[in-house]
Amino acid sequence: MKLKKITDYLNKYLEIETFSDASANGLQVENSGKVKKIGLAVDASLEIIKKAAAEKCGLLIVHHGLFWGKQNLITDNHYKRVKALISGDIALYSAHLPLDAHPKTGNNAQIAKKIGLHNIEPFALYNGKNIGMMGKFKKNKSLKETITKIQKQIGMCKNILKFGPKEISSVGVVSGSATDIDLFKEVKSLGIDILISGEPKYEAYYLAQEIGLNIFYGGHYMTETFGIKALGKVLQEKMDLHTVFFDIKCTL
Repeated sequence: MKLKKITDYLNKYLEIETFSDASANGLQVENSGKVKKIGLAVDASLEIIKKAAAEKCGLLIVHHGLFWGKQNLITDNHYKRVKALISGDIALYSAHLPLDAHPKTGNNAQIAKKIGLHNIEPFALYNGKNIGMMGKFKKNKSLKETITKIQKQIGMCKNILKFGPKEISSVGVVSGSATDIDLFKEVKSLGIDILISGEPKYEAYYLAQEIGLNIFYGGHYMTETFGIKALGKVLQEKMDLHTVFFDIKCTL
């Protein structure tokens, strides 16, 4: 299949152009123009690119691409990654905030669904777009029961801040590394009993303590595997192309 047909579909499906993002979302590196197999991963690391080359993928779709706000020089490890893509004739497509925010295949929508939330709706305003998802359990749970349920569905807890309610009804999900005073205030104002994110920044402890929040941190990497996997299933159905998800042993 032609690369352009796939990227045109992705741009429309993910509404790439509607997001203001540090990431250069969309096609970042071209290939010779045709794709028979698609690789999927959280990051465009050299390890992942080599795996995609070994699997003869013509396109690699990632959450964290190679090009962000400032201009990147093609030197050092950045050179190695770009060289490996071009040598393997692998196109690179990145979807950062668009993949966090998507109402069906996004990281946050997928996590909300997996842990059994109902009445799921967007929240977490960032650069003019809601990128998180929130919802409620059918029945209230203790904080301990909630942590156990989340771990069972999305993986082990890396860190937990317990400064909020002891009984949990409402849950918010913002994958990756969500430590922002405006977000924390929004969580509090919406009456969200626990926030699920990936990786805490140092100041999260004091902000959560002073605002009064419970926060479950499941790892930056792990919380951002869900959207890319779901996107792969969509592409298999819509494009009839074989996709493969490349996992790594990342505990952060």
